[in-house]
Amino acid sequence: MNSFNQGKIYILTQGQGIHLSGNPIQTEKFSIQKTLRNGGKIRFKIRYSAELQGFCLLEVFLMRAENGTLTAGMTIPNSGSTANVQEQEQEFSIWEPGDYYFFFKMSSNNGKFYIEDYQLYWLAS
Repeated sequence: MNSFNQGKIYILTQGQGIHLSGNPIQTEKFSIQKTLRNGGKIRFKIRYSAELQGFCLLEVFLMRAENGTLTAGMTIPNSGSTANVQEQEQEFSIWEPGDYYFFFKMSSNNGKFYIEDYQLYWLAS
């Protein structure tokens, strides 16, 4: 086993089966207790597919529930075609514990995205 990638993973939240076809979707609130103040890294991973008639961005925003401020996010560009299941992963900077929610939206209403699953996790170093 390679010790380079070993570390304890704590799932902060996860979800699946989100259909986007123009209207944004907000998830239920969830609580985050492990932050960058605890060391380690926080990563967001998403698997999705798309059926598009033109260029469209899949936008993912992590919002602080207390005041609705943007904490982290990612933008995934897609050309105007059908995309088989794709996976993207990115580090998120979350410094404050508290309640959060995700906001998923499309930059234009020209097709559909299907979010197979997503996961926000804290990786101990």
